Amino acid sequence: MSPYFSPPFISDAEPSHPLGSILRRHFPPPVHIKGIYPLQGHLHSINRLVLSNGVQLLVKCSPGSTTPLLRREQLLLETEARALSILEQSGIPYIPTFVHYGLQGGSLGSAFLVRHYVIGATLQEMEAQLTVQDRDNVNRALGLLARRIGQNVSSTFGSLDQVACGSGKQSWREAFVTLLEGILRDSEDAFVHLPYTEIRHQVRRLSPALEEITSPQLVIVGLGRPSQVLLDPGSKELAGLIGLENALWGDVYMAEIFEEPSSAVLEGFGSRLTESEAQAARQLLYACYRAIHRVTIHYYRDQGMAAEIDARRRLTSVLAEMATI
Repeated sequence: MSPYFSPPFISDAEPSHPLGSILRRHFPPPVHIKGIYPLQGHLHSINRLVLSNGVQLLVKCSPGSTTPLLRREQLLLETEARALSILEQSGIPYIPTFVHYGLQGGSLGSAFLVRHYVIGATLQEMEAQLTVQDRDNVNRALGLLARRIGQNVSSTFGSLDQVACGSGKQSWREAFVTLLEGILRDSEDAFVHLPYTEIRHQVRRLSPALEEITSPQLVIVGLGRPSQVLLDPGSKELAGLIGLENALWGDVYMAEIFEEPSSAVLEGFGSRLTESEAQAARQLLYACYRAIHRVTIHYYRDQGMAAEIDARRRLTSVLAEMATI
């Protein structure tokens, strides 16, 4: 969502635009859509709206009916809406302000989400411009953010939709294994070549370590991913967080930022990973899930051969480590 991307501008949208009635619920009557910027290169259809009062909004619509989706991607918009609502009520900083969520068959013809647009450049774009101190400051802020997000707790484990509907799991072990089995089935559906027998064997063997997690905390699984962290280009400080569609109720340490956390991340979070065999097993299970997801997504939406090769190497390494525990 970098401000340096300048897509075609559509000026003075008609008052009869389907979003008009939604905007009237949240803004006074004189405010109208001044322009629409389509943002390309995303799974969802995304537009940045500029209102006549200067406010900028982001509108995300469901992917087209012909777009192949992973099982968990079926409810990404609903999950993001639930996560935004929870975090807004908790007063968590750096989170885009939630405006509206519309169900399938609404005024735009499909499910859609409206939230405030966060101005900033991604960490991925700015990485080369950051000093060691700049990066430590960002990591410290992300660690603190992970802790504050994790202070939101639920009574059961699983996806935000499952828990909200009363079908959450009583154990994190059951919820995580179900999650991982889902991505494995996505892989099998796409005929992805993976060591399925070895993966399932190691997951069965190490999954008892997940039983130690007894409090379902809110987790943004992709937290810390450079493409989902927005910085202020001037101050180089954290400006916003996107990618909330991958939230779930589980172990806070499943967040990507804890895969190989820096000392600044742990300082911001306020505690260090315990050096136990169970903790090591859990981190390997989470790394295994991430690696499988990164391999599989390539067969649904081409991410580039280099990305798949790196993910396969990571999976091989993780499975080898799992076998030693």
